[in-house]
Amino acid sequence: MEQVRQRLSVHADGIRELDAQMNELIARRSETLIELAQHYLPDLKPETIQGSFVEVRSELLDLLSQKQQRQLELQDRTSAARREVEHQDAELDRVTDELNDKVAERERLEAVVAQRLHGTEEFTKLSQQALVAEQELNRNEVRVAEIQSEAKAKLPSYEQSRLFKYLYDSGYATGSYRAGALTRRLDRWVAKLIEFETARRGYEFLRTTPDLMKQEVSRRRDRFNELMQQVEAIEDRVTDEVGLTEVLRVGQRLGVERDRLVAAAAAAQNEVQQLQQQISQLEGQQNEFYERAIGRMKAFLEKLPESRLERHSQSTPQRDDDAIVSQVAQIGSQLDAAEGRGAELGRARAAWDERFNGLQELLQRFRQAEFDSQRSMFSLQLNPEDLVEQFVAGRLSAQQAWAALQQTQRFAPAWHEQQGPQFGGATAGDVSLVLLKVLAEVAGAALQHSANRGMERRAPMRQQSRQAMGRPRFPNRGFTNGRGF
Repeated sequence: MEQVRQRLSVHADGIRELDAQMNELIARRSETLIELAQHYLPDLKPETIQGSFVEVRSELLDLLSQKQQRQLELQDRTSAARREVEHQDAELDRVTDELNDKVAERERLEAVVAQRLHGTEEFTKLSQQALVAEQELNRNEVRVAEIQSEAKAKLPSYEQSRLFKYLYDSGYATGSYRAGALTRRLDRWVAKLIEFETARRGYEFLRTTPDLMKQEVSRRRDRFNELMQQVEAIEDRVTDEVGLTEVLRVGQRLGVERDRLVAAAAAAQNEVQQLQQQISQLEGQQNEFYERAIGRMKAFLEKLPESRLERHSQSTPQRDDDAIVSQVAQIGSQLDAAEGRGAELGRARAAWDERFNGLQELLQRFRQAEFDSQRSMFSLQLNPEDLVEQFVAGRLSAQQAWAALQQTQRFAPAWHEQQGPQFGGATAGDVSLVLLKVLAEVAGAALQHSANRGMERRAPMRQQSRQAMGRPRFPNRGFTNGRGF
């Protein structure tokens, strides 16, 4: 990026030198025209030309002053914006370094916490009990869902049977049944016909069993939560003892600060780019001051056409006026060449501006993707110097360069991903990945799913309790919004 900045500076110096050269040529041409007017004093009235030129010169100088003042203002703002970029970059580098240190410390302490939990008999015993409780809870929940589905499907047939509902509502075969002799004989005949006793048992089972099973599920859920609260309390205690809690708190604060600084640095750099674009426009021909100056100068010069001056000089016997007119034409040619050179420099400057802005875009995306993390790794096949060189040379676009970076980048696995059983699913909410990993190891293959489900069950409740106690959240996706920290 520094090399591109230097190339941009060279082009800017060239444009400024050319601007000064064109101003000098315009001044020389005007002076030559006055000299020619003085030579033709009887015909062209030099005092008239002198007066007209003074008027034009004053306007041109005023436009030049306005342009220079505008350039100074933009340069001052650009300098201030660059200082802000440097400040934001320095702060971002500082926070990123501190954050990388906290990530490494977090990884180390998480492994320490896991080791100490494994070595705690109370933790192992409570964990196994909690996992068994979760397994029974899950089994009961499945059975409740099944019986509820069965009741929903079968109860309507009982409710819609007029004979069954008549006998059931009259209390048939219960102590509340009241009927005369004839009615009793008829009811017995109906009951035998529809196998009422069997139907009643099935009906009452479907009506009462779901609620009874829900009560059992509630009891088992309370027992599971009670055991998990004890397990989590042990983890919290060990986490505090080894210093991981404070590391999480500081790391999350640094993560928020880094996310803010990444956005601030990008905004500051965007402001620099916008100011540089305005400066480039002023240094080129496509700006309001240049257009106004050209328009006024053209109006003045149109009053003194070179062809007319040349014809007039040729009709006179003196040779002095011929030399002066030739000098006017020569200066005009030099002005045309300078304008062409200015257009060429402007196009080159625009091309380098585009490359510089592309590099800035790559830098911003690199930071936003957290590729500057110590956990960020790139394939050995990637040659970053060659990649930048191809981009600066124009052989790669910014999007192509970014795609090359993305294709060769990956993050080093976190501590809990490096060894032991792998797990997934239970990563939403306030979930301790340390506890999840240790539970998965305690559970073994038989209770693996119980460990995942148990953590998912506890996530909302534990998040609420930790917030109430002012404890830091668990870094399920790291300290920042991305994956690098």
